[in-house]
Amino acid sequence: MADTVTLSIIIANHNTRELLRQCLTSILQLRGHLDLEIIVIDNASGDGSVSMMRADFPQVRLIQNRDNVGFARAVNQGLRLANGRYLLLLNSDTEIKPNALQHSIAFLEAHPKAGIVGCKLLNPDGSLQPSCESFPRWLDFLFESLLLEKLFPHSRVFGRMHLTYFGYDRAAEVGYVKGAFLLARRAVYDAIGGLDEAFYFYGEEMDWCYRAKQAGWLVYFTPAAQIVHYGGQSGDPISPRMFVLLHQNRFRFYSKYHGKLLQASARLVLALGALLRSGIWCVAAWLPALHSRASGPDPQKRRRASWAAFRWYALGQEP
Repeated sequence: MADTVTLSIIIANHNTRELLRQCLTSILQLRGHLDLEIIVIDNASGDGSVSMMRADFPQVRLIQNRDNVGFARAVNQGLRLANGRYLLLLNSDTEIKPNALQHSIAFLEAHPKAGIVGCKLLNPDGSLQPSCESFPRWLDFLFESLLLEKLFPHSRVFGRMHLTYFGYDRAAEVGYVKGAFLLARRAVYDAIGGLDEAFYFYGEEMDWCYRAKQAGWLVYFTPAAQIVHYGGQSGDPISPRMFVLLHQNRFRFYSKYHGKLLQASARLVLALGALLRSGIWCVAAWLPALHSRASGPDPQKRRRASWAAFRWYALGQEP
């Protein structure tokens, strides 16, 4: 029966055993007097995640899938079983900071029109990790493809889609929040249902927040709640396969809510943008000065990922 506990925490896991252990430990240590339940859906992990949970966390409700059914479908399995008044989608590669759960629930209780709220995500070194964005428009794809958001990150025009100008130092209404930590009212789930399972991995939280807004709810970010998000532990986001999957699902979202003409023109713009990036990273890989200044994955890896995205946009080829 729903609403029998204050908070249901739903975690989809795939091969993140030690990070999952750390995540569950942080929840249980920092829950305080909060009445909660934890539901973990394991997507066919081969690293001993299931045996670890059974041995060390018997109070956690475990769903074991024989196959990796993807994030959205796994989360929906948990949502159907959840009894909480509030529903938290939480990544397995996160660590709760003190009062993060309490502050996020308090925010929704203080803002009755807010249906979903996200928190401040931190990298393991304590630096800021962007956690909210705006829904993409055709112009945003153009600005991204022409690298204008990179050249002018503080511009509210060019940086609109990824909110590159946002300082994450104040509560604000946003388009959508990342699924690493997404707290929703049960009333939102009752009104719009679960995640769209057409989004196998990436993009599902964008679609969920969009549907919540269509139903009359607001989506917020609050800096009062903080977690550490290790990121990319179930798959390398810069591998060609995962990078193309990210682009596919973002484009799937755009196509779901826009007509064929805008879809076709957006696909062309995004293809040209991917081709431009592939060329830039190809040059960077051969110029030591640029190579030495590049942060994150090496230029050759970025080039391969961008080229794979171009081939998907232009030719429909899977990596």
